[in-house]
Amino acid sequence: IYTNNIMRIIGLIPQVYLLVVNKCSLFIVVVFSMLSCYSVRDQQTNDAIQYDDLTKKYVYTFVEQMPNYKGGDDTFIKDFRDNFSYSFKPYEDIQTKLKVLFVIDTKGKVIGVRIYNKEKKLTDFEKAGLKALELMQNWESGKHNNKNVNVILTRTINVDFR
Repeated sequence: IYTNNIMRIIGLIPQVYLLVVNKCSLFIVVVFSMLSCYSVRDQQTNDAIQYDDLTKKYVYTFVEQMPNYKGGDDTFIKDFRDNFSYSFKPYEDIQTKLKVLFVIDTKGKVIGVRIYNKEKKLTDFEKAGLKALELMQNWESGKHNNKNVNVILTRTINVDFR
């Protein structure tokens, strides 16, 4: 009888050990999954928002509802053309493209207008383009979690002189 009981106990040891290992593995998987989800959520939040040195505001780079110019792209181009005033000087290099960076704030106003990736002296053409863009205050603000937020945008504007 004593030998039979010992054999039963020895036979249960691997099963108990496997049960402990399985519970431990499950716990590790659950904890890892929770931390992974938290990490991804933080990364998405941190990647979508940045500090803009020019406006001194935190701005989103992407939101659920991006800012829109009221009236759409056709109205944007028309209004830009109406506000843009520039005459080329003799022997001046002709520039017809502006790549601009600007922020649409929570009230739908354009702030922090600048030429994309340019910190050097601006040409008169670029200054005229920035001035025209600053006059265009007819925006719907961007929304994140149904809340108006500051959104930074990059846009390329082709200026046609026909």
